Amino acid sequence: MFAASEGSIRRYTSRVLAPWSPIVASNRAPFEPGPRGTLRRGSGGLVTALLTVAEATSAAWVACARTPAERERANAGTVATAPGGAGTLEVHYANPSADEYRRYYSVIANPLLWFLHHYLWGLVNEPVIDDGIWTAWDRGYVAVNRLMAEKVVEVASRGRRPPLVMTQDYQLYLLPRDVRRMLPQATLQQFIHIPWPTPTYWKVLPHRMRDAILEGLLANDVVGFQSTIDVRNFLISCEELLNLRVDHRERAVLYGGRVVWVRPYPISIDVPALERLAASPGVDGELREIRTNRPQKLIVRVDRTDPAKNIVRGFLAYELLLRRHPELHRVVQFFAFLQPSRQDIAAYRDYLGAITRTAARINARFGQRGWTPIRLELAENLRRAVAAYRDFDVLLVNPIYDGMNLVAKEAMIVNERNGALVLSENAGAHEELGEWAISINPFDVGATAEALHAALHLPEATRRANGEGIRRWVRVNDIGRWLSLQIRDLRDLVPLSGHVED
Repeated sequence: MFAASEGSIRRYTSRVLAPWSPIVASNRAPFEPGPRGTLRRGSGGLVTALLTVAEATSAAWVACARTPAERERANAGTVATAPGGAGTLEVHYANPSADEYRRYYSVIANPLLWFLHHYLWGLVNEPVIDDGIWTAWDRGYVAVNRLMAEKVVEVASRGRRPPLVMTQDYQLYLLPRDVRRMLPQATLQQFIHIPWPTPTYWKVLPHRMRDAILEGLLANDVVGFQSTIDVRNFLISCEELLNLRVDHRERAVLYGGRVVWVRPYPISIDVPALERLAASPGVDGELREIRTNRPQKLIVRVDRTDPAKNIVRGFLAYELLLRRHPELHRVVQFFAFLQPSRQDIAAYRDYLGAITRTAARINARFGQRGWTPIRLELAENLRRAVAAYRDFDVLLVNPIYDGMNLVAKEAMIVNERNGALVLSENAGAHEELGEWAISINPFDVGATAEALHAALHLPEATRRANGEGIRRWVRVNDIGRWLSLQIRDLRDLVPLSGHVED
């Protein structure tokens, strides 16, 4: 049932979802309009998996119009149609104004909700829930979620079968509530890609916001998270914040006369696609360049410059490693390949500045002729990232908190040096891969320095065994299994979620 091949996934998906007319709803569309009416497919295993669902079932996709080209299509009432595996895929756009979208995305979704989910608020001073935040909530987040719901309902009305709405992530927490109100008999499922914090931390938000978020999610029939910890935190949040009846053994919440099922679905990667990319001439060329003047040992990290990724503390741990172990000077280098992220938000711009300043200071302190301790590159280049995956001796993945962090899976699949993984215990990937990694507390710089040292000196047999364990796990639990588990639960659980008394 959990076949990894795209063809097998498509056949299974088409059969199991046959009773429904599926609609995928996400903030971003899977294709972006290009020049002269062309469409560019988005990258990543998530897009591949969801496109497989859409193509196998003739599903529609509903997304926000974010760019001028997408707004032009939305204003004209046109649908983006792209070739699919079994015909065409239609993308329908909700069309918020530029100001509504800014309030929804750049004020509420990021940073307010993102910072909340990743425990990033320094609560002495932030956040300040003032009139500007409330305006962004009401006229941005609430308004855009309603527009998206209306578009979903409009698309659903064209289908011949009952609708199944598969909503993605934290930008659209309110959408299921609005869809449920307009289409009471719809089947609704939502997957959250980021961590779910404890109910105590949710109290950072006022009642009206957090209750709306929880009630929006509870309009679904099935809610999916990355890990069992996230599932537990969500169930406890329903108990403590809304005083609802929760069955922890069944992982279910009674809400509004319905059973809402809550499940972990650890997201994964498209292994064959990644391996094909890793073996491509483009990646080979990037690898040759990376190996120019490569020291004996290479520590690698590949990340967005998001404060949640904990990049500065990673550099501080490396600085401590160099201070404690001068014998590693000229022997090791830290290659940080980073993609600038959300530079329209001040906190992200400030964090990027802290990253560059810290790297420059460490290089000035320890650098020698012919040896730069930290090789910092800021760019978006998938081939170069995969080339770095192939060549590390140690991979550092030390987020403060993370939904999954697919770098830990991607890099270990294609690495050619039996590299060691140093992994934050707060990354979602730790629940799956922790037994084959060197675990760290992401706030403990000293322990991280010791972990880097231990990883650099792991025996070859240990590195090989750990790498084989991770690769074996990821090959079985790939993006196909992630998708199949959700479809199985839609088949098995939703027909049982009849009306009961609270």
